[in-house]
Amino acid sequence: MSIIGKKQKNFRPFFYPGSITVIGATNKKEKVGHIIFSRLKTSGARLFPVHPKEAEIMGVPAYHSVKDLPEKIDLAITTISAERTVPVVRECAEQGIPAVIIVAGGFGEVGTKGKDLEKELIKIHKEYGIEILGPNSLGVFLPETGLDTIFVEHGDKALSGGGKIAFITQSGSVGTESLGLASNAGYGMRAFVGLGNKIILNETDFLEYFGRDDKVNCLAFYVESIDDGKIFLEKAKEISKNKAVIVLKAGRTRAGQTAVSSHTGKLAGSDRVVNGAFHQYGVQRAFDEEEICDASKALSMLPQPEGNRVAIITAAGGYGVMCTDYIEQKYPRSALEMAVFTSETQQRIREINLSFASSHNPVDITASADDEMYAGTLDAVLNDGGVDIVICIVFFSPPAATEKLIDLIAERAASSKKPVVVFTQYGPYTDQMLKRFYDKGVVGYSSIYRTVRAVRFLVERSRIIHNLGGNV
Repeated sequence: MSIIGKKQKNFRPFFYPGSITVIGATNKKEKVGHIIFSRLKTSGARLFPVHPKEAEIMGVPAYHSVKDLPEKIDLAITTISAERTVPVVRECAEQGIPAVIIVAGGFGEVGTKGKDLEKELIKIHKEYGIEILGPNSLGVFLPETGLDTIFVEHGDKALSGGGKIAFITQSGSVGTESLGLASNAGYGMRAFVGLGNKIILNETDFLEYFGRDDKVNCLAFYVESIDDGKIFLEKAKEISKNKAVIVLKAGRTRAGQTAVSSHTGKLAGSDRVVNGAFHQYGVQRAFDEEEICDASKALSMLPQPEGNRVAIITAAGGYGVMCTDYIEQKYPRSALEMAVFTSETQQRIREINLSFASSHNPVDITASADDEMYAGTLDAVLNDGGVDIVICIVFFSPPAATEKLIDLIAERAASSKKPVVVFTQYGPYTDQMLKRFYDKGVVGYSSIYRTVRAVRFLVERSRIIHNLGGNV
């Protein structure tokens, strides 16, 4: 069955399968096939385990081979070895299964023998049209629907459904570990995709797919190599008019590029060329796993600022000074500047707060301030036409500060067209408080540096939209 002339890839089986077969499903709890099958039991899809010897897997009738499956299957997941995978994928293709996720490693990343196996898989794809995610892939995860093929711990219970971020990663461990950490303080993910060796489906395919997804407004990529770089950039430029595209491109140094070759079996391009191309085509660049999570969180949740003028409200003067230093620091991504308040704003701040509070930017309302003083100050600053962005430095240790501040800030952030970003620390409860802010729709971080860095991504994004003629 030839697919010559096929124009559009079929992604629906990967994200909305009505039926799934797990090849290599087993009752042995330590095995990958067991973990994946167990996770899929909450997906809502009809499950068909395949095992040559078992009669049932976790109470579900098992089949000895793909050829024995009783109905048409939307998605196959193979958890068997690399050598056994190739003939099984051919069986899947012959049975009309449109999509397969290959979990096993041992392909192109290990040398000539593995590359030969990949060539066989590519041949099957060309012959039958079966779409292949991987090999060496963790597959997909949609928190909203419960579809989850990831067999390692990944903060799945903490990641929030209903988020607007699509996270596409070439490295499974980078994706799962960074998302697991980000989820502690709140991270709204729409979908996770593990590219693996990307012999058929690659970053450009998912850029295009999620570019059409109305539930996604930010696409975050971890890649070590980019296939068809020109096509990727051209599609990114078009998508960036309406959705943020952020890429963590590893292998920036010569030694790093050598490591990429050894990890994936592919070559990485010149970093200087990559950097210039990203800038030209409206792609925002992250440089580590924390940065891509922080940036995508801000870009997916916050409104775009009209300018780069930042106001700071703090109950701790020293943090206000440090925040000012970071804002005034020269930075190639996007320049920030301290907002200058009108006399009316300053008068209003003085009326709200104690006599020894500062009415200039940064506004130091002091540790003696209560919740209402903080909220009133935020109102005054947000109403100032010379302010584009507000950073709220919030502490719950002062005597008059209560957790009511979370609701007071959330109410104002929700009703304002200006982005409000929170920095807070509360000892061992920091992540818990940030998660509570997140649950109320407020973006927050646990350090001044990360907070200001997120603001820079917002300002850079506004510049990209303006340059590309997109929509805020």
